[in-house]
Amino acid sequence: MADPLRLGVLVAAAWALLALGAQYLRSRAYGRREWFAPAAGSAARGVAYAFGPGLSPAAKESARENLPVYFTGVTYHLGVFASLAALALALAGVTPAGVALAGLRVLSLLGALAGAGLLVRRVRERHLRALSLPDDFVANGLTTLFVALTCVRTLAPAAAAAQMIAAMLLLLYLPLGKIRHCVFFFSTRWHSGVHFGRRGVLPPAA
Repeated sequence: MADPLRLGVLVAAAWALLALGAQYLRSRAYGRREWFAPAAGSAARGVAYAFGPGLSPAAKESARENLPVYFTGVTYHLGVFASLAALALALAGVTPAGVALAGLRVLSLLGALAGAGLLVRRVRERHLRALSLPDDFVANGLTTLFVALTCVRTLAPAAAAAQMIAAMLLLLYLPLGKIRHCVFFFSTRWHSGVHFGRRGVLPPAA
């Protein structure tokens, strides 16, 4: 990998982190919530539920009724996480081998296939297509391209330059579209967990 490409990825990553950080701080501009009623439950239990059982299909009707799509999405995200890990290793000059390399290869391959499948589904299904914005296609396209090229790189190191360029494009776009949910997912889950946990309105099994 040429040094200019490594520098380009680092600059793009710095932009993404700064922009996402600014957006997060802006979302907190209204200050801390003031509670007027005494707690009826545990905020900590609410957060634990939000990041635990609350993510399972059993707790989400939309996921429970569309299990193939749910697990395709999970596979897609695992592929993205694996690809980001591979990118971080490449930037650090570390070359994975053995089981680690095989794991990255399998996860990125499955992730790329899942991302492509979700994109095709969005194009083919009329109701999804009607609800979609250009951002939906761009976000999926850039992410799936990056994951796919990560897989290719595990097989052909000569694809390193293409993977780095794809990573730069993805990082530059990250704060501009729906991919910024990588930050706000955790923020909204945390706040909803605190809110409902404190009110004591979690499901009985939580």
